[in-house]
Amino acid sequence: MNSFSDAIDTFDAIDKLDEQYDEMTIDQQLKLAEVKALASIALALSAIHHGGINPRYDPDVD
Repeated sequence: MNSFSDAIDTFDAIDKLDEQYDEMTIDQQLKLAEVKALASIALALSAIHHGGINPRYDPDVD
């Protein structure tokens, strides 16, 4: 199981759902918004994990 591959598949599925947004119930629209928010948070946490909180500031670099 590859998490990166799963994430790409999930985003592809979300894109397809965006095309059907007008046909969704309110509950489905809210769940889609929730999934997008969680994915956004995951991307932000991943960036912090890999680059630090402030990647532009490195006290070791003059």
